Amino acid sequence: MLDIQFIRENPSLVQKSSINKGININIDHVLEIDRKYRELQAKVQEIRAKRNIVAKEQNIEEGKKLKVTLEKEENALSAVGEELKEWLLKIPNLSKDDVKVGKDETENEEIKKVGAPKKFDFTPKDHLDIGEALNIIDVKTASKVSGTRFSYLKNEGVLLEFAIVQFALDLLIKEGFEPVIPPVLIKKEITQGLGYWRAGGNEDYFWVNSGENDEGFYLIGTAEHAIVPMFKDEVLSSKDLPKR
Repeated sequence: MLDIQFIRENPSLVQKSSINKGININIDHVLEIDRKYRELQAKVQEIRAKRNIVAKEQNIEEGKKLKVTLEKEENALSAVGEELKEWLLKIPNLSKDDVKVGKDETENEEIKKVGAPKKFDFTPKDHLDIGEALNIIDVKTASKVSGTRFSYLKNEGVLLEFAIVQFALDLLIKEGFEPVIPPVLIKKEITQGLGYWRAGGNEDYFWVNSGENDEGFYLIGTAEHAIVPMFKDEVLSSKDLPKR
């Protein structure tokens, strides 16, 4: 979620970035809600101050009136605050300046080509045919246990997968990356803050109710879901960036 102060100071930039990402949102409308929220916030603070003064003066009747007024304005403040939060969650993060704007992947820019597609003088086999012949992939057994589109990885196939993982880790560590195995369950508030539900899609994720409260957890779909919020509610110094 973008900081509201940043949006106030850069409305045109935020508006342009949203349009470039194909998200139709009126930043002026968001700022109008923000203005109403700040007005109500100031009003509530003023009434609270008056109520404290009246309490010291032991003016019971005036105190009762202010209590009713305060409750009404606090409810209004809460409602506008929720509305503002909903709109802020719809605003996308800014793109880097050098990111090309396009309507879809057909407008992607090809930067370079490395090598050429391999041409064979025979008909190459599908990876599944090769895997089954080598007894390293087993989809028939997996279909009995889990259904279609599942497989068992076996024998040298297992060794190959772990070897590739280790190769990737060794390479990334040399480049300064910090390996992390994240938790696989995250709080609902985290998923909301990540913005994944703004365009729908939460019905595609598994919801786990812990039984301890009504919030429960979401089962992450990729490590990204738990890695991105590692620095939630923290302010990072530029000298400590990038976090890799």
